[in-house]
Amino acid sequence: MQYTLSLFKQLVDNIPPLFPEDLKYEIRKDLEGIKEGAVSMDELEQKMVQYGYEIWPWNQSFREILNSTEEKMGEQFLLSNLPQDLQEKYLEYRQLGLSLKDFHSGKMASYFNEEQRIVLTIALIDMKSQVKDFTIREAVGLKKDFYLKKVQEFKLILEEIKHNLNRLKDLADKEEEHENLANEIRARVESFEQGLCLLAPEFSHEEVELAHEFFVGRKKELNHLRGIHKVLEIDILSQE
Repeated sequence: MQYTLSLFKQLVDNIPPLFPEDLKYEIRKDLEGIKEGAVSMDELEQKMVQYGYEIWPWNQSFREILNSTEEKMGEQFLLSNLPQDLQEKYLEYRQLGLSLKDFHSGKMASYFNEEQRIVLTIALIDMKSQVKDFTIREAVGLKKDFYLKKVQEFKLILEEIKHNLNRLKDLADKEEEHENLANEIRARVESFEQGLCLLAPEFSHEEVELAHEFFVGRKKELNHLRGIHKVLEIDILSQE
C-alpha cells in the first residue's frame, strides 16, 4: 500500500508544465485525502488509473522534448559538471565511437576507475536535473506551441488507446465459453491501464491495437481445440 502511494506521489510530483491547474489541484487534493484517510488498494489504484489517463498525453509530450534536449545538450551539461582531467578522459572515451546513451547504460564502465565513476555518477545526476530544468523553461517558453501541439497529438493517440481497450473489454464481456480467456483479457486491459500511471510497464499504442487481434486468434484456437476434443469424445463413445 505504501509503495503504491509513493508511486502516486511520484506521478503527482512530476506532472509536466502547463498541465491544467484546476485538474492539478484536484489531483493533489485527492492525494492528500488518500494520505489522511483509509482507502483500499483497489480504490487507490483506480484513482491512479483515472488520473493516469489525464496525465499521460502531457507526460509523453514532455518526455519527447526532454529526450531531444538531452540528446542535443546533455553532453554539454555533463562536461560542465566534470573537472578538466575527467573531461579529457570522457572525450577520449567518446572517441572510441561510444555515445552518451552507451555511457548511461554503463557500457565501458571499466574504462574509468572507481573514483572517476563516482564523480561521473554525480555529474550524470546533475546533468539530468539541469536538462529537465532547461526543458521546463523551453516548454513554457520558446517551445510552448510545439509542446502543446504534441499534447494534442498524444491526446488523439490516447483516444485510440481507449477505443482499443474498450474493444478488449467488450470482447471479455461477451466471452461465455472460455472463462480463463475472459480473465486473461481483463488482466491485459488492467496492465495497459496501469501502464498509464507507473503501476505497470509502459506500452506502445500499437501493442494495444494488436492485443485485440491476438485474443481473437486465441479464441479461435481454443474453439478449434475444443472441437477436436468433442470429436475424440464421439469417437471413443462410438467404439464402446
